[in-house]
Amino acid sequence: MNASALPRRVILAAFAALSSGAMADAPVQPGGWEMKAVITARENPSSPPKTLTESTTRVCLTKDFLAKDPYLTPGIDQDKMEKKGAKCSISDPRRAANSASWKMNCVMADGNSVDMQISNTVAPRKMKSEVQQTVRKGGQDLEMKIIINSNHIGECTKDMMTL
Repeated sequence: MNASALPRRVILAAFAALSSGAMADAPVQPGGWEMKAVITARENPSSPPKTLTESTTRVCLTKDFLAKDPYLTPGIDQDKMEKKGAKCSISDPRRAANSASWKMNCVMADGNSVDMQISNTVAPRKMKSEVQQTVRKGGQDLEMKIIINSNHIGECTKDMMTL
């Protein structure tokens, strides 16, 4: 996978796994959001994690997008992966008023696999997503951790990607 495309793809996938729709207890505010992501990896459990990338992205979350409850709904991740030719299954879904977690296992079209544990917490003006994943490729495992902290920053601007 192209290393420069990885952070953006991973951030968008994790962010799509993160937001909450119009829930009574903790609706997420539509508008501009700033997402700060840190992606770390290690090749084996005994090696220390290495930061692969840190990035900040600004996104416009629309009411229509948030109405789909994307950050607390596991199926959105599965749909995205399956559109890329993966076969995925979701297990252990848990949900509370403002948080959700689930596990997802995918076998990619090339035969490699990814096991993920996704945990998301939302509030009207803050969100956090944590994705722990093990990528199995060519008989080797790579452990990755993605943490995205997001804050509402006001109105959408034309330079923001719209979701």
